[in-house]
Amino acid sequence: MSIPQFRCPDSARLAAVCLPLLLVAACAGPAPETPAADEAPAPAAAPPAAGAGPEIEQNPLRNAYFGDFHVHTSWSLDAYVLGGNRDGPALAYRFARGEEVTTADGRVQRLRVPLDFMAVTDHGIWLGEVHLCEDADDPAYDTPICEQVRANNWFGFSPFEGRGRRPPDICGEGEATMTAGNKCYERARHLWQEIQRNADEFNEPGRFTAFPGYEWTAFPPGYGHLHRNVIFRGDVVPEWGGSAVEMANRPERLWEWLEAACTGDCQVVAIPHNSNLSGGLSFADSGWAPYTPEILRLRAWAEPLVEIHQVKGNSECYRGLGTTDEECGFENRWRACEPGERQGCINAPDMIRNALKSGLRLEADYGVNPYKFGFIGSTDDHRSMGGATDEDAFTMQPFKFADGGGLDVIGQGGPGVEWFGDTEGGGNPNNPGGLVGVWAEANTRESIFDALRRLETFVNIGTRIHLRFFAGWDYPADLDTRRDMLDAAYAGGVPMGGDLPDPPGGDAGDGPRFVVWAMKDPNSANLQKVQIVKGWAEADGEIAEQVYDVACADGLEPDPQTRRCADNGARVDLSDCSYSTDLGAAELSTTWTDPDFDPALRAFYYVRVLENPTCRWTTHRALARGVAPPPSDLPTVKERAWSSPIWYTPAAPQ
Repeated sequence: MSIPQFRCPDSARLAAVCLPLLLVAACAGPAPETPAADEAPAPAAAPPAAGAGPEIEQNPLRNAYFGDFHVHTSWSLDAYVLGGNRDGPALAYRFARGEEVTTADGRVQRLRVPLDFMAVTDHGIWLGEVHLCEDADDPAYDTPICEQVRANNWFGFSPFEGRGRRPPDICGEGEATMTAGNKCYERARHLWQEIQRNADEFNEPGRFTAFPGYEWTAFPPGYGHLHRNVIFRGDVVPEWGGSAVEMANRPERLWEWLEAACTGDCQVVAIPHNSNLSGGLSFADSGWAPYTPEILRLRAWAEPLVEIHQVKGNSECYRGLGTTDEECGFENRWRACEPGERQGCINAPDMIRNALKSGLRLEADYGVNPYKFGFIGSTDDHRSMGGATDEDAFTMQPFKFADGGGLDVIGQGGPGVEWFGDTEGGGNPNNPGGLVGVWAEANTRESIFDALRRLETFVNIGTRIHLRFFAGWDYPADLDTRRDMLDAAYAGGVPMGGDLPDPPGGDAGDGPRFVVWAMKDPNSANLQKVQIVKGWAEADGEIAEQVYDVACADGLEPDPQTRRCADNGARVDLSDCSYSTDLGAAELSTTWTDPDFDPALRAFYYVRVLENPTCRWTTHRALARGVAPPPSDLPTVKERAWSSPIWYTPAAPQ
């Protein structure tokens, strides 16, 4: 497949926007057809010579960088046992930065487009156990449990479930505390140093950024999980503080440790993930310490970001659980819970949009909003292959439970049934996952981490849509069409993730103006529409939402009653997965004012961009096998992107 040369559109305004992106892309013209499976991407550029130390150019208007903060390797028990993964962090980093790699099972793999940054996030809960089972010099090596681990024979979670204890056959009789009496804890301490060294070895400022991190994997009593990915800036990292086992699966203990241990030059973010599988725990006080101003402030500091999408489903919203939004049916893994249900279904508090709305009410009651989240996406890959999100090339790792038992922790399958199986015919509720995008001055730890902390982050589902979002009180009505859009937007307002300041003179008038700009991925379909999602808290404490179509392709305009544009007619041919290239747009932009703005009410706004439909990965797999697309799955998807929100808070009374 030949990739078109990057060419900005003729308009001076758009040229000013897209030139800093440094894309090898086509900003205009039809989308390319689906590439042939045997076409390999161009080799990655060679790393700079050791000691060369090239000066890293800084872009004050910021570039888009794409990465993955949720990647597992053979150091994770589930990847090692369920999928037979024997590829460690080094292969994962090499794959992410664009190298061709040969996996332990003989497959040759390469990303179509390399990542700009990544963190390997192996499960902290099982780090010691996996390595002890591989250590022929340790007595644990010859235990029946470790023999089953090395044979990929799934034996159930009970010896490793992490609810306050460790398997004594492997870890010794020491308590599951942060003491030298527990071999698994001691081995994890050693491996934490290895994790940092791996990240440092593959960190190449200006070309590829690697962050040290791990997954804090919590299985609280009952059902659900409260997992977090913990990402450090990398310059200063504390000693190992223990996994969720040592912290009794209580998130507030993680936050307290991070606050106490990550001081001085140390910087960290903890990122909740898979809230769609949390059994209603992620954003409810039943899942962690009861609400107090102190604990809410601690959570807001420790967890400024949230993972909105990954391989095990989407957590933005669920139609019928707090919303009527028709686009909230996207990659929802399970059905909605019935009253009294928690397991194997979706609860209203699991959804991030509902959490954003709840945060407005909590801010009114406690003076702090613990759910003022920036958005990220990632893969939760268990193959040591972060960033592999292309629908047409995606295959699931065949994770299987062994005959005879095993706790199905994600509610799919049972004994002898594939967990992440790439099943004959293709049917599967999982998806390729997503990517985190940041707007940063340079591809370095410092710049990217600063973008994380200020929440200037956005999410892509597989593709790489570029998305900008700003708000300001005095923006001109045509700012999205002007050459100086970025300079004026930063100078006169706030980008995604920001809080609107008080209006000049204290008069909010008709409200702020919002500027949105989105550009398509050259390797995917055209853009169909841009939407702004608004949530607000009424004076009586009730919370509400509204979705507005604000920019639509093909000359379509929103209906004044429904606030939606009509469908643009883009279609997919399921016989070969070709899609419409004569409909949609290469870029969409607008300067928008909320027609329902109320200066007295707290609110948030975020952007959702939709592509024209394309084939879902299961349809591609079915066609490759010469069978019909699986009836259990939707045959097509609308790939999409989300911005982080912008918040409005009424000025305090004088």
